[in-house]
Amino acid sequence: MTITRREFAVGASGVLLGSVAAPFVRRAGAADSTIRIGVVNSMSGSLAAYAQEGQPAFEYVIKKINAEGGIKSKGGAKIELIQADDTSQPARTATEARRLITEEKVQLLTGTILSAQMLALTPVLDELKMPTLSVWAGGARSNYMFTLGYPYDRGYAQSMHDFVVFLRDSEKFNIKTAVMGYSNYEAGQQVNKFLHEKLKASGIEIIGEAPLDIKAQDQTSAMVRIRSLKPDVVVGLVTPRDGILLHQARYNLNYHGSIFCGGTGGYSDLSLWKDLGPEIGKAVLTKNLFGMTGFSPGAKVDSMQKIITELRDIAKLDRIGQGAIQYAQAGRVLQQVLETSASLERDALLDAFKKVNIPFGDPNLYVAKPKGLQFADDRLLVDGSAMFIQWTPDQQQQVVFPKEFAQSPPRPRA
Repeated sequence: MTITRREFAVGASGVLLGSVAAPFVRRAGAADSTIRIGVVNSMSGSLAAYAQEGQPAFEYVIKKINAEGGIKSKGGAKIELIQADDTSQPARTATEARRLITEEKVQLLTGTILSAQMLALTPVLDELKMPTLSVWAGGARSNYMFTLGYPYDRGYAQSMHDFVVFLRDSEKFNIKTAVMGYSNYEAGQQVNKFLHEKLKASGIEIIGEAPLDIKAQDQTSAMVRIRSLKPDVVVGLVTPRDGILLHQARYNLNYHGSIFCGGTGGYSDLSLWKDLGPEIGKAVLTKNLFGMTGFSPGAKVDSMQKIITELRDIAKLDRIGQGAIQYAQAGRVLQQVLETSASLERDALLDAFKKVNIPFGDPNLYVAKPKGLQFADDRLLVDGSAMFIQWTPDQQQQVVFPKEFAQSPPRPRA
């Protein structure tokens, strides 16, 4: 099902598709029975890959919630989604959010909201006091924003550090030196700062940096620098687009002398094989490369496997990667917030965000969080940990870290 209207609703009336209700057009006088959620997504532009994969999964979860009785603590109220496309432009993120809040009168806000968009959106949220859930931001500058993204420090940086140390100490990889290879924007810079400190404290010598220009059409110069420094490991936060360019440059230079380790999309997105092509993918993704991710098809997490099955067999989604799982998780977080809030007043919703608790083993926990899903005082996830995968020649992933989710030990391939 494709929904193309800018404003649409999802509810339990109308024709049922399996156990999930089809969208319905909101009728006059129905406002009291619906809860309006504004969704600012990057459906077009350079960041579109995140939302294009994630939005269908989000819609599926919201339809399922509505079909199963809506928000029961609010008299079975149905969730209505009001969509906006910010075209991957932070300034437009702020503009569309203001419109949704002041004109569409939404009661909650959510969406892609990556780090640059988070920064642009912060003044609007502070002014209008709108409780907001970001699907991806690694930080939350506004007191009204909570995020499912990995925190820069205890999320991205800590996870990458722990994996590199695991390779060195537990798996006996020869890792003494590192080059910081990262996408040169807000999130990449912040993660790089914390990761640099952590690796250095663990005895790994940082011998250089290779920041990736996010506007570049080619990353050959960065790869030439990496090759000249010959580090044992190249590590950092890399976006999907920068990852594709970096892997292409590595292939063209036929460089396999370092271990490449990073996250998330630039190393672990399921779309990498399609974007690179099987020849380049097999040559670089399967050789000395490990990717950080919150999702992998083979991860030993029962609730993750269940939502994968639903999205594939019931929702009929073509792409089920970490974007789809992250958005599906956002739907369940919003459900818990709405169910537990004392009212739909903004202060009550804000308080409900602070009390979110989806423990490990809960069927509604779709991401791999051994400590469950809760927000800390900084409105970031308490458990910022992630998994690491390696690619196989048949374009499949194997989880290699942490051990409780692992399918295989990490293997270097020269």
